Amino acid sequence: MKLAADDVTRSLRASWQLMGRGAEALEDLELTRGGFWRSFVALLPLTLPAAIALLAALRIHAGLPNSAGLFTAPGLALAVFGATLASILAVPALLFALAPHLAQTPRFTAFVIAWNWAGILAAGLVAVPATVFAIGWSTPGLALLQTLAFAAIVLRLRYCVARAAFGAGSGVATPVLLASIVADYAILRSFGFIIF
Repeated sequence: MKLAADDVTRSLRASWQLMGRGAEALEDLELTRGGFWRSFVALLPLTLPAAIALLAALRIHAGLPNSAGLFTAPGLALAVFGATLASILAVPALLFALAPHLAQTPRFTAFVIAWNWAGILAAGLVAVPATVFAIGWSTPGLALLQTLAFAAIVLRLRYCVARAAFGAGSGVATPVLLASIVADYAILRSFGFIIF
């Protein structure tokens, strides 16, 4: 299954536009079976740069010099890559587990496609403050504030994806947003990135 640059650009732009145009932006996504699987195929290569930036920042935070190489602590590298992908896949998997009948609907398919592409954007957004910290342009405290600011954008994006896919009047967007917050906390905690 091939990823064309034009398709990637269009899909990323459409998922970003869900915040402003709502359900209209879904029309710019490929809402087909092929588009569904392509959104999964895109996850690994397109989240990899963000995961590398997060890994570099976490290595510095842990006192590991990046000059020695990013992969000298393979457990940390695997944890970062695993947490990055799990944070995108957790909510659709949870919805599928809790409401399997939902998985048979076109709305769920549209949601998963938009969620996956928005997840790639979200990883890139969170990687911005991580990159700034990793290259030494911010302190840990400033990086945390910047991360929280970008996380607010990510939460808004997730809410808009659910609202556009399931409908504004469905009441699904807020529970999906809350589930994503809980899932992120559980993932970060299980991978050892949160100690409380």
